[in-house]
Amino acid sequence: MNRFASALSASAISALAFGGDSYAAMPATSITTGTPGPQQIEQTITGLTANHFDIIRLDELDKEDPLVQKFETVAPGSQEARMIQASVIANKSLSRRLESERVELTNIVGAERASDGTVTFYLR
Repeated sequence: MNRFASALSASAISALAFGGDSYAAMPATSITTGTPGPQQIEQTITGLTANHFDIIRLDELDKEDPLVQKFETVAPGSQEARMIQASVIANKSLSRRLESERVELTNIVGAERASDGTVTFYLR
């Protein structure tokens, strides 16, 4: 039983170590302007009023645009995109407002906060 407990402990510790590193290495979808920490954008979205956002559809931009290059590898079903989507869904007034703008919430792949507090959502 001692070998089993040792193996289980070692695998749990390594899983936590790799999980922390992968979260720290997330793409720029969770970066906020002037505020460190990847969770800040999710907190900002949860408290955002329904009128303080912009929408950018990546397919309407030129392929050479830096925003397209920044978010082209982020899938709508990825962990970082789902965290942002969950924050939007948690903010009922914001999610209703986005849906009224014909935004499919599951197509959000990123978000950034501007210095004036406005959040820009990037859609596939």
